[in-house]
Amino acid sequence: MPESMPRPVPGPIVGVDVGGTKTQIVASGPGVDIDVIVPSPSWRHGSLFDDVANFDRLSEAVLSAVGRAPTATVIGAHGVDNAGQRQRATALLRDRLPGLVDVVNDAVLLAPAMRRDTAICVIAGTGSIVVGAGPDGTPIAADGHGWLIADDASAPGLARGAVLAVLRAVDHDGPAALRDPLARSLLDALGAHDAVELALRFQADASEDTWGRLAPRVFEALTAGSPLAHGVVERATAHLADLVMAVRARGARGHDVIAAGGVMTAQPALAAGLRTAVAARDRALSVTVLDTAPAFGALTLAHRLAARSAPKGTS
Repeated sequence: MPESMPRPVPGPIVGVDVGGTKTQIVASGPGVDIDVIVPSPSWRHGSLFDDVANFDRLSEAVLSAVGRAPTATVIGAHGVDNAGQRQRATALLRDRLPGLVDVVNDAVLLAPAMRRDTAICVIAGTGSIVVGAGPDGTPIAADGHGWLIADDASAPGLARGAVLAVLRAVDHDGPAALRDPLARSLLDALGAHDAVELALRFQADASEDTWGRLAPRVFEALTAGSPLAHGVVERATAHLADLVMAVRARGARGHDVIAAGGVMTAQPALAAGLRTAVAARDRALSVTVLDTAPAFGALTLAHRLAARSAPKGTS
């Protein structure tokens, strides 16, 4: 009798978290244990959809990190905020990556990363967004509209709120308001001498990166006792808590609120403020800060995708 052919070794299962500043690629499988971080600007030029070649470079980064054809890949991406964007990104990556491919908003990664079936996910980092899921699993999102006009709890949004707080304080109290630690810090950062120069210089160099780099100064000023910084953080956390209530009112399920993102995880004051603000609105909700990388949530979703697609008797 002819010898039976060896069964092919399945390809790795891959999870990817595309953030504003870094992209984490994790993979598991027979003989595979990969955890790689690459700077997002190394492959993404502009926003995700600004250049179709971004999808070529992202695919190349995934394949380079993994080393062979994946069985299934799930990518959670900052900037994939509606069904149309998700469908377009998924189609573009299915053309470029072997195996099964799905794309979701990066906030969707938090619940599986924390081994929760349902949760309301709050991200405050390069952007800020709240995402839950309805009874049929359809994402229900609030904010995430962009650093220039919204995303109030993001790094650039906090900087925008901080500058506005200083300007409003000067409107009410005159130049004496510039003695506040937050005002002094922002004036120093921008090389400004008064409120007029502060406003002009802040707007003259408007970008996600330059504004975002000012966000740590809000929390440094908060530690120094700045009333203005306290107000900025309080308004940002109230905004996030209101969005949690909004997605629940629209049908999002779950009593767990999972908070993540670079600002949220790096600044305990923001997480503490969110807990206080959510509790003031609904004590049945519990807030947990993500304690594992969101990419592992993408990996969990990729395993589920592979299992759903496996022939019966092989999963």
